[in-house]
Amino acid sequence: MTAGKVGVSDEGKPVILPPILQNYVTKSDRKCTDVCCCFLFLVFLVGWGVIAVLAFLWGKPERLIHPTDSRGRICGFNRPGAYDLSSKPYLLFFDLTKCVSFVTVLTGCPTPQICVSKCPTEYFSYLQLQQLYFTQQYAEFRREVDNNLICSDAVDKSRITDFTTVHNYVMAEECAPYTLKSAAVLGRCIPLVEDASNALGNLNSANGSFDQFLNTVSSLGASGQAMPPNKQQKIASDLSVTWGQILVLLLASAVASLIWTFIMRLLGGFMIWLSILLLLGLLAGGSGYCWYHWKLLKDAGAVDDFSFQPVFSVYFEMPTTWMIFAIILSILLIIMFVIFLFVRSRIKIAVAMIEETSRAMGNMLSTLFFPIIPFALHLLVFMLWGYIAIWLASSGDENCRLRPSNAWNDTQIANGTKCDCSTLGVTYTDGSKCVYVDLERDNSRILYLQLYNLLGLFWLTCFVSALSDMTLAGAFASHYWAFDKKKDVPSFPVLQALGRSVKYHLGSLAFGSLILAIVKLIRVILDFLYKKLHAAQNPILRGIYIALKCLFWCLESFLRFLTTNAYIMIAIYGKGFCASARDSFTLLARNIVRTVVLGRVTGFLLFVGKALITLGMGTIAFFYFSGRWVIDGLPHFDLYYYFVPVIIVLIGSYYVCDLFFEVFDMGVDTIFLCFCK
Repeated sequence: MTAGKVGVSDEGKPVILPPILQNYVTKSDRKCTDVCCCFLFLVFLVGWGVIAVLAFLWGKPERLIHPTDSRGRICGFNRPGAYDLSSKPYLLFFDLTKCVSFVTVLTGCPTPQICVSKCPTEYFSYLQLQQLYFTQQYAEFRREVDNNLICSDAVDKSRITDFTTVHNYVMAEECAPYTLKSAAVLGRCIPLVEDASNALGNLNSANGSFDQFLNTVSSLGASGQAMPPNKQQKIASDLSVTWGQILVLLLASAVASLIWTFIMRLLGGFMIWLSILLLLGLLAGGSGYCWYHWKLLKDAGAVDDFSFQPVFSVYFEMPTTWMIFAIILSILLIIMFVIFLFVRSRIKIAVAMIEETSRAMGNMLSTLFFPIIPFALHLLVFMLWGYIAIWLASSGDENCRLRPSNAWNDTQIANGTKCDCSTLGVTYTDGSKCVYVDLERDNSRILYLQLYNLLGLFWLTCFVSALSDMTLAGAFASHYWAFDKKKDVPSFPVLQALGRSVKYHLGSLAFGSLILAIVKLIRVILDFLYKKLHAAQNPILRGIYIALKCLFWCLESFLRFLTTNAYIMIAIYGKGFCASARDSFTLLARNIVRTVVLGRVTGFLLFVGKALITLGMGTIAFFYFSGRWVIDGLPHFDLYYYFVPVIIVLIGSYYVCDLFFEVFDMGVDTIFLCFCK
């Protein structure tokens, strides 16, 4: 700034304040930034609205609400002249793992889906039939085929006489390679995870798709499990009487998070230096113990023999083992001591940043409640995306064809003359009959529309996150640059920061969020091509896929870091996205050691806070809901499954802490950039 802001001296005379005493954030000479991107964003939203209208016109969501097989037939329904599935009310997925992906949104779940009369009641793999057949247990083989092998309507199981036929049907996706003990949820057979470990011995682990299913379920935290109705009722009963106490504990975790921010102001420096001393002490003590043990064994004449030993503890009776441990710990001790000696001044700065952030949050408590707004906006965007995706996925027209009187296979019927589906079951004068075949639609068109819809999800969610970051950055920066905290800090810093972001910087928000959204979409398309081309069967393509996946993951992480700091600079100085990204990157590059130290110190304090609050609330919930604590004046519960409210409190407390500490983390980053400037 070339001209300073006009102020008042101690004598009451007007003076020109130097730039360092001016509040950069609340200056009035801001201009709209990245207007072209704002216009592009508005055009995109109009296009998204058009797609929503088309989805509403084309879609028939009842096809997704009701369980519908791969041919578009509704399970449990009888449509005269078309199909009769009244005796098969449940939908079974051949390989449910293929549905757990964003790719499913683009093309639908790519596994065969058939209607069945009941969900599987035991775990079964078609490979079990192999042993029965080759050991000539033909009666048992026949019984397993009839009772446990699930196939499409096109397969006549009575004609299966050998394992080769079963294998061919499985490879052709006409029969399921495995079934899992399942429960009906909304008409779909959803696998039961409980007691699965007892059934693993009955299944041949050579079935790759079954192993993949277990890995997927494990990675999802068993989120795909279902429960029998009686257990669902008991859990619902438990939650109906404990929901009030659960909310109180979640509110307590919010209060504890607020208290933790004040503790970091008072004891943040002490906690950091104490942790450093404890780490150095542990390394020193560990290395000293290892050297002492090495000397004892050496003086006792112990020998080294690193050949294979069936008893692992024998290796700890060899002096060289302890010498290796001692050398490793000693090297780590020296490295950590040198690092801490070198960055001690940076640690002091990091502690000062944390204390200043805590002070700012204490003066602007509205920052703690602002995340509720972006959370609601995220929920709204997700609901809009889901609405469009479901209606697009349910689009399509019924395909009815004339079946000639001499038709002898399904291919001949599928290639026959089209007929009006309202005349299903009607026999014409030439003996042909109008029959239902399947659903037909323009899959390429739906794919492109779903891609547009998915880009809308990514762009809007990134945009909402960007708006939240810029608003918080504007509030914290206005506090930092206020020369007199009592007079110069705005009355409503969060609302004013939100107003500046919406009034001047929607284009910059759209620009940064679009970059991230495109990278996210590329990652989804990469997964789509990988599955479409069956690249897993080609080691070269698989290697290329893994390399590209890692590349784009790293790129997304870097861009998220870059855009977040760009939003902070925009909130402070009001420049465009590219200029702000360049300035923030230059600042951080010049202060790379401070940046790393600040990130690690802040991350450590926030991790300790999350761990203490989450585990503390979980412990209180455990002792209270399990009946181990009986407190006068508080209700006592006899619950069927006390661990259910405990788990809810644990998960909820973590997310409440994360919500509060995200604000704190944003405040630290903002104040650090202000300090560097």
